[in-house]
Amino acid sequence: MIWLDITNQPHVLFFRDFIRSHECFVTTRDFGGLTGLLDQNGIEYTVIGRHGGKDPKSKLIESSRRVSELAEFVSKHDVEYALAKHSVELARVAFGLGVPSIFILDNEHAEQQNRLTLPLVTSLITPAALDQQIIQSQGADSQRTHTFNGVCEATHLKGFKPDKSSVTELGEYVVVRPEPMTAAYFQKQSETQGLIDRLNRRGYKVVVLPRSGEKYQNAVHLEGVDSLNLIYHAKAFFGGGGTMNREAAILGVPAVSFYSQELLGVDRFLIKLGLMYHTTSLDFDVESLLAEKGFKKKAEGIRKTFDDPFEVIKEAAQEVT
Repeated sequence: MIWLDITNQPHVLFFRDFIRSHECFVTTRDFGGLTGLLDQNGIEYTVIGRHGGKDPKSKLIESSRRVSELAEFVSKHDVEYALAKHSVELARVAFGLGVPSIFILDNEHAEQQNRLTLPLVTSLITPAALDQQIIQSQGADSQRTHTFNGVCEATHLKGFKPDKSSVTELGEYVVVRPEPMTAAYFQKQSETQGLIDRLNRRGYKVVVLPRSGEKYQNAVHLEGVDSLNLIYHAKAFFGGGGTMNREAAILGVPAVSFYSQELLGVDRFLIKLGLMYHTTSLDFDVESLLAEKGFKKKAEGIRKTFDDPFEVIKEAAQEVT
C-alpha cells in the first residue's frame, strides 16, 4: 500500500492518475477547498489536521498536531512507501516510522519547509531547472536526488479537453490568481487589487480565482471550477503565485507572473523558453503582449520535449522498496 499526503490543491491534479492506477490511501488537510477538489476528482481521502494560517506560531502548532495524528493513523497501515509533493508532515512521519519516502519538490525558495523535509526523505525528485545548490544547502542529498526535464504542471494536462461552452457566458476575460498570502515563504504585500484596478481601466473583464475565499473589488470571483479550462479560454493570465502561472504558460495562454519575490527555477525556465513573462511593476504593456500570436502552437511543441516525472517516480520506487 502506498501512502499519499495531499496538502495543496495543485497536488490533486498532479497525483490524480497515479492514485487511480495504484493501490493507495490518501490523507489530506482542511485547507482552501482542497477536499472539494478531491471530491470532484473522485479521490477517496481521510482529513487529518488543518492549515495553520499565516501566523508562525499557529503554523507550528497545527503542523505538530498533524504529525502526531498522522503517526497514529499511518502506523495502522502496511505502507510500502510514502509519496508527496511539499508535505512537511509526510516527510517527518515517514522518517519517524521508518517508512521509505519519495518527495517531489519544485520550489527551492520554500526554505522553512525544505529544511524540515529534505534531510529526511529517502528519494527526492525535482525539475532539472531547480537550483540544486540551494536545495543541497537546505539538506538535499545529491546522491538521492533525481531530476527530469520540464515542469510538474505538464502532468495536469493529461486528458485535458477544452470546453468553450462552459465559459461562454463570461464573454472575453482575463484571469487573475492572487499571491499565496498564507504561505510561510511569502513575505510581501498583495498587489492583486492594484492589478485588477489597472486591468479594469484598460477595459478588461477580470475573473479572479481566489485562494481562501478572499474578495476583490470589480472582479468576478469563481471557486470550485475547472481552472484549466477557464485559463485555456482566457485572453491572458496574471498570477501572483506559481502553479497556475506555469499551467497557463504550458497551455499556451499569454501568462504574466507578478510574483514579487525571487523567482523559482521552473519559472525562469519557462521565461527563457518564451512561454511566460514576469513583471514587478503593474505598469506594463498588456496590449503588446496580447498582440503576439502563436502561443498555443509554441507551447504544444515545447511540451512534447518534457519528461514525465512519474517515470522518474517509478524508478525511485523500485530503488526504495
